[in-house]
Amino acid sequence: MALAFESKVQNLIFQMDQGSGRKVIHAVLFVLFACAVAALYTFTNFQGLNDEGAFDSAQLALNHAEQGELMTRCVRPLSIWKVAAHSPTDDAAVMHHPDLLHPPLWPLMLSGVFRLTGIPTAGQPTTAYVNGWDYVPVVASHVFTALATLLVWLIGRKLFDHRVGMLAAISFLVCDGIWRQSLLGAEWSAALFFVLGAFYAAILAADLPPGIGPQDDQGAAWRWLIPLMISSVFTTAAFLTRYAAGFAAVAIFLFMGASRRSRPWSKAGLYLVLAAVPVIPWVVRNIKVSGSAFGLALYNLLSDTYLFPGDALARSVTPTMPDALTAIYAVQLKAMANLREFAGQGFGLAGVGILLALFGAMYFHRFVRPATRTLRWSLLPALVLTILSAAAFGADSLRAMVFYWPLVMVFGWAFLLVLLDRRQFELRFLPPAVLTLVMFLSAFPLLLQVLPPRTGLPYPPYFHRYIGWTVAMVEPDECLTTDIPWATAWYGNRTSILLPRTLDGFYEIHNQYQPLAMAYFTTVTRDKPWVRGLSDPNAPEYSWYQIFSAGKVPANFPLTNGRFLAGTDQMILR
Repeated sequence: MALAFESKVQNLIFQMDQGSGRKVIHAVLFVLFACAVAALYTFTNFQGLNDEGAFDSAQLALNHAEQGELMTRCVRPLSIWKVAAHSPTDDAAVMHHPDLLHPPLWPLMLSGVFRLTGIPTAGQPTTAYVNGWDYVPVVASHVFTALATLLVWLIGRKLFDHRVGMLAAISFLVCDGIWRQSLLGAEWSAALFFVLGAFYAAILAADLPPGIGPQDDQGAAWRWLIPLMISSVFTTAAFLTRYAAGFAAVAIFLFMGASRRSRPWSKAGLYLVLAAVPVIPWVVRNIKVSGSAFGLALYNLLSDTYLFPGDALARSVTPTMPDALTAIYAVQLKAMANLREFAGQGFGLAGVGILLALFGAMYFHRFVRPATRTLRWSLLPALVLTILSAAAFGADSLRAMVFYWPLVMVFGWAFLLVLLDRRQFELRFLPPAVLTLVMFLSAFPLLLQVLPPRTGLPYPPYFHRYIGWTVAMVEPDECLTTDIPWATAWYGNRTSILLPRTLDGFYEIHNQYQPLAMAYFTTVTRDKPWVRGLSDPNAPEYSWYQIFSAGKVPANFPLTNGRFLAGTDQMILR
């Protein structure tokens, strides 16, 4: 009896020291470390949502949780024009407006979270310092960041070894840029998780025994097809979370096509087909409600060009669309200006830090494994396409480069380990010291972000107390216009129209589509350049400036009662 007990104790000690128990302990410690970093970064840097996309996704998720439809309460005048032009008899062009700007997956996932945690009580002003419901999309985003960390480790271990996987995963967890994206509460972390899942499944498919062929048994065929199908599913999910994530399919397609398999390009084509088919229902839905395959997404090409400066296109009720040659020229000028700006930002990869330099130098080294060599070259076209797309669509799209940061980290650490292994250091502590230094430099920006003092409120322009109190004056069946409609739709749960570009646009919406019960101006409009943006008769906001600053309200203007809020920062017209 005693011998059996001693044997069990010795086996338990062995498992805890060398076997599966040790792996469990490491996994638990890693999870606790990830949770600690997420909690610390959130506590020191989050005082409420401050990203337009996060507000938009949150209010879409709220509407879906309440009504079961992907309808938006944040309505842009351009979207009204698009829906009305396609369905002129539709009497729900404003109050039950279909979302035409965002892919559906992230709002649908948030809707599921809301149904589990409870439907947010939007439209009721609170005295809390931070709106409690703002934490829900942020926590959901952090969960996907933690899951992405696991995939970074798996990719590093699969392409190289356990050391590379662990170093890449740790550097991913202490990367300030990763957590800054996650803290937005938008779709970036979920899209990153799906992109990494697609890459990992593609690597598995490339490493398995040869694919379908007359010499292969049925089991080998299925072993190859299953990861290919999983990769296509993850690619579809990434695209339906963020359209820009679809460029990862280019890298995966080239990676599969250049792999050492029988008929590789046929299998790469099968991957593209499997990834594209699930997107068809979403495309059909968009064509049905707006006549465009991707709603308003492609119209962003013309935004912030000389034809439509700033957000003029989104605020236009009846825009005059240019001919093809004029549009191409305008987008070309915009893209070149953005590329010059991106060059100073490291083309969206500067946040990776010193690992970016190692990643670039890595291309002068030949790795042993063919899959590793193929993947790194396959990444370059996807990176170039992502940068060019961001230049054409706008600087905000450059955030899509974060989808490739984890792979930059993996290859960077692998190359550094190759350099250290090939050098014969007389002092044994030098290689660990170099690894520690590189890790510290990678974590240094995050360290600066979590040091005191704590980040303040996202005001101006967002503060849920002001917005909630203002929107509470609007009845649920009424509509308002404002320069922050995404925030009023989330905090107030009221249909909000983006402030039209001119008073004529206001009258057109008010008389033809939906009466407007309130106009709400914030610092987004009131803080624009005085002459160039407001007081000059040719300025874009001149017609509104006459109302909210000069007090010149037209005789037929329906909103005549006004008051200031937050000193003179904001103004309400009823």
